[in-house]
Amino acid sequence: GLCLISIGYLMRYLRWKLIINSFGFYPLVKTECKLWMASYSFTATPGKIGELIRCFFLRKTFNIPLKYSFCSIITERLFDLIAVIIFAVCFFIIKYKYLILSSEGLLIGIAVFIALTFLLRIQLIDYRKLMAYFIEKKFKFLGKVFKIGDFIKLRNFKNLFKINVLVKITFLSLFSWGLEGLAFLLLLTKFNFDISLLTATFIHTTSGLLGALTMLPGGLVFTEAITVSILKLQTIPIDYGIPITSIIRLMTLWYITFLGTISLFIIRKEIFKDV
Repeated sequence: GLCLISIGYLMRYLRWKLIINSFGFYPLVKTECKLWMASYSFTATPGKIGELIRCFFLRKTFNIPLKYSFCSIITERLFDLIAVIIFAVCFFIIKYKYLILSSEGLLIGIAVFIALTFLLRIQLIDYRKLMAYFIEKKFKFLGKVFKIGDFIKLRNFKNLFKINVLVKITFLSLFSWGLEGLAFLLLLTKFNFDISLLTATFIHTTSGLLGALTMLPGGLVFTEAITVSILKLQTIPIDYGIPITSIIRLMTLWYITFLGTISLFIIRKEIFKDV
């Protein structure tokens, strides 16, 4: 299980390299890999916001401007969200295909489509004002003030939207999360529970996302509660759900936090002696 999760994080690092390289930055892999891993020592922070320390590391070591590294991390989170949504959509299509294909399901789908179209039409009335407000929105990060519009003007920003780059980033995101889902499936199999890989991945990714949205450190308590609850819906008793959830959390959240802490200690001694 840990081997699969480790390979998954290797995929995430390749995704990170692809994103940061798209901006025209090519930091030394040996050093940057440690910096990247060290940022995961703050994974247990609310909403994983502590991982933004990577921006400070990259600026100090490779002189990469904050706005580029910040945008790269936001891109990572965005594609994590896209991967979770893809898994969720696939799960519901396969799980409830009988409902989707039925006449009632078709009518519900049409009604939802009409409602969304109507809401979109309402929003389009003030579309320009909304975009202007969004682009001019300011926020502070590491003592500097940024505008959302600043990121759109970044050098080589359009490279992120090349088809081949988008496909690679999406694939690496799906593959990395899929490997964690496979590790979760193997764990469930050890307890003699028979569920599909897609179901295991859906449970793991969805509970992780919902837990992160609570903005609690590491999504603690809520992520575990959601995982156990969904497992119960899959006829897995709470008596088994709790230990299974605890183990997968040790294998994911606390495992990468441990590796990140080791990396942080290494770079602290090698690079940040004056800190």
